[in-house]
Amino acid sequence: SIDLGQTYQPNGELYEHILKEESKNDDNTSSPGRPLRTWCLDPIDGTRGFLRGKREGGQYCIALALIEDGVPVLGILGCPNLPVSPMDTNYAWSDDETSENNVDTRGCIIVASKNGGCYQLPLYPLKDDEDDSSTLGSTRIHVTQNDGEGKVPLSQARFCIGVEKYSDPDGKISSIAESIHGTLDSDGDIMYSARMDSQVKYGVLARGGAEIFARLPKKSYVEWIWDHAPGRVVIEEAGGAQIDTKGNLINYGLGAKMDETVDGILASPGGVFQNALIEAVKENA
Repeated sequence: SIDLGQTYQPNGELYEHILKEESKNDDNTSSPGRPLRTWCLDPIDGTRGFLRGKREGGQYCIALALIEDGVPVLGILGCPNLPVSPMDTNYAWSDDETSENNVDTRGCIIVASKNGGCYQLPLYPLKDDEDDSSTLGSTRIHVTQNDGEGKVPLSQARFCIGVEKYSDPDGKISSIAESIHGTLDSDGDIMYSARMDSQVKYGVLARGGAEIFARLPKKSYVEWIWDHAPGRVVIEEAGGAQIDTKGNLINYGLGAKMDETVDGILASPGGVFQNALIEAVKENA
C-alpha cells in the first residue's frame, strides 16, 4: 500500500509533511494556498480475498483515493470479481464461468468524486464507434432508501462485513446485528449478511446491495488510511455515510494511519440505518 506525497518512518508514522503553500497578495497579506493533496493507493486491497480465489468468492479491489486537507475527495475501486448487477449476489464464480463468457456480467469500476456523485462502470469498456468509449455503460448508483419507507426495512438490514475474525475479534458485530434484527439465525450467525474481503464492501453498500458495514478490530489496532479512504468517497457520494463508532467523521490527514482513538468504522445509507447502528454499537460496547 502506498501513500504518495508523504514520507514515513519505518513504523508507518509521519516523518515529513508537505505544508500548504501560501501566496502573497499585492498588499503583502497572505492568502491560503493550494490544499494539501495526498494520493493513497492500495494495489491489492483484500489480499486474502485475492488469494482465496474467484471460485471461493474471494473479493479484492484496486483502491485509489485523493485526499485534500484530510478529506477524501476522489475514490476509485476496481473490482474484478464483483458481479455487474447489484441484484446478483453470486460473489463466487460458478464452475462453468470463465473470463471469456462473463465479460458482461462480472467486473466493474466504481468511481466517486466529492459533490460529483458515484458511478459504476463496466470493467471491460463497451465497444463503440467513438474514439473514447471509456464511459459507456456508466450508471449512477445510490444507497438503499434510508427514511424507513423503502423496500428494505430496518429489521431486515443486510450486513456486509469481513470474512476474517480480526475485523471483529470480540463478536460484537453479531450482537449489533441481533439488536437490529431482533434475533440471530439458527446457527447463531447474522440473519441477513454477506461476508467478503476488501473495500468492495463499500461498493456493495453504495449500489444498494447491503445497508450496514461494521469493522471493530482489537483496541490496539490502528487503521491504515488506504483501507478506507476510497470507500468513504464512494459511500458518501452514493448518499450514505462513513463514521467512527462515536458518530464522527474520520480525519484522513494525519499520516499513513488514522487517529489511534478511532476504535471502529461504520458505514450505512445514513438515516434510520445509521441511527440504529450507532445505538446498537452503544448498547454492545
